[in-house]
Amino acid sequence: MNDKNIRDFDKFDNFDNFIKNWVYYLNNIQGYSKNTYTSYERDILDFYQFCNKQKTLIFKTDKYLLRNYLFELNEKQISRSTVARRISSLKNFFKFALKEKVISDIDFSIFKSPKVKKNLPKAIDPDLIAEAIKTLMSEEKELWINLRDEVVILLLYGVGLRINEALSLKRKDFPNDEWLRVVGKGSKTRDVPVLPEIVKKIKIYLDVCPFNQGPNDPMFIGKRGGPLSPRIIQRRIEKIRYRLGLPDYATPHALRHSFATHLLSGGADLRAIQQLLGHASLSTTQRYTDVNEGELVKLHKTIHPRS
Repeated sequence: MNDKNIRDFDKFDNFDNFIKNWVYYLNNIQGYSKNTYTSYERDILDFYQFCNKQKTLIFKTDKYLLRNYLFELNEKQISRSTVARRISSLKNFFKFALKEKVISDIDFSIFKSPKVKKNLPKAIDPDLIAEAIKTLMSEEKELWINLRDEVVILLLYGVGLRINEALSLKRKDFPNDEWLRVVGKGSKTRDVPVLPEIVKKIKIYLDVCPFNQGPNDPMFIGKRGGPLSPRIIQRRIEKIRYRLGLPDYATPHALRHSFATHLLSGGADLRAIQQLLGHASLSTTQRYTDVNEGELVKLHKTIHPRS
């Protein structure tokens, strides 16, 4: 595409249509989650506005423009992890532009992400999780709401689900045979075992839930009958955390981390844990090995007579 065509294409109406096509591609072809493709879309629109301020066309991006953009992000004190994601968004966007022949060439070596220190997942002590559930059930809320939130917590800690995976379950997904089919990241499905005690809790919750839902309706319902928002569970856990004086890392996702860490501590195979968590790469699961080794070092320093 020549410069004049790029200039015409870069007008917002045309660009807006291109963005919509790209987001559709991210969602339906690449299988990105809603959180990911909405973040990517936001990143590109931010970069588009930056290009306008620089009086430069987005499809004429080069290393000098990108350097100025990264300098601006640094001035705004944007975190390294967010900058890394924005670089990833730009790289994906320009690959799509190349695929659609909006541009004929681009130097992808300019899209270098900053190194981000990966925080190791932190596990919550099983006794503290039990205490949190006990506290939750003692709060003066409607019984079905307490049961609902207890089941969500049990699916995170007892099955290792992500919160969005748990809240996307339908009533028809009830694990009659103690196996649950889960739709994870990238719309990939996996089958995970569910402990009989958790199956029993799910049944009790569904029996007392006041909303008469069909098999294709959400398993977890909000107070007004709509799908349960992740934020409701996050806020509930935050309140329990403050009430019990739990550490700041005691979040819904930390329950999933705890599931994996405690399995590994009990001698579970790393590849089995990978399957249960739905990790595409074993290297992601191996982070829990680092956590376990860290605990061993801590234990050694505590009890060894020469420490």
